[in-house]
Amino acid sequence: MNLIISIKAEIIKTKRSASFWLSLLGAGVIPMIFFLAYIIKPESGYSHTWHVHFLQGWQVSNAFLLRMFIILICSLIPQIEYKNNAWKQVFASPQYIGNIFFSKYLTILIMVLFLFLAFNILLILSAIVPNLFYSKFTFMSRSIDWAQVTRLNVKTFISLMAIISFQYWLSLRFRNFIVPIGIGLGLLVTALILYQLQWEHISKVPYAFPVLTMERIQETKFKLENHELNSIGYFVFFTLLAFLDMRFRKERG
Repeated sequence: MNLIISIKAEIIKTKRSASFWLSLLGAGVIPMIFFLAYIIKPESGYSHTWHVHFLQGWQVSNAFLLRMFIILICSLIPQIEYKNNAWKQVFASPQYIGNIFFSKYLTILIMVLFLFLAFNILLILSAIVPNLFYSKFTFMSRSIDWAQVTRLNVKTFISLMAIISFQYWLSLRFRNFIVPIGIGLGLLVTALILYQLQWEHISKVPYAFPVLTMERIQETKFKLENHELNSIGYFVFFTLLAFLDMRFRKERG
């Protein structure tokens, strides 16, 4: 079966699952908080530029919520087959195992990109709508720095690649979705503690990568930091591990 057809089938299944609504929720929480803050206390945002608005939005999101929603999305999408006891039928179908593996993997990446897109749109609306009611806001008279927006999105995505690949492997490995979610949240809390303690090897801890990215995101020159290169390396390693694990596992589903 063609990989594109498999991806379309996975997306259709995902639309009926909790992961789709989690993506929307994950995209909407921070923009809604910003919107309410601008409406309830508008004077706090009169001096805000698009640069400040986007930077604060991504910094707050990367502090905890974004990683939490990524863990949930990556854990829930493969669980659709476990929930319906459908893994045996999936493996019995005339599909190459690579199609099965990568159709689900790419669906997760598509959902993450969908979350990013929705987050950016809602973040823009959270500034424009208050500006319609309070003329002292200057968002509508300023232009968005799309280079900054692109840098925020690309570097954040790269910093999440390690988490996405590891959580995908866990979700394929365990039938009970509580296990990958529990491991992911446990590692996230551990990373937050190690970050606060300023551990010298924090650049090797995948669940700390997004917040490390935000530390230097204001630099105008685009370059990959060491932890972002580590994220790409982890992504390749855990992707290969997950594929080989699925390929050679004796019991499937």
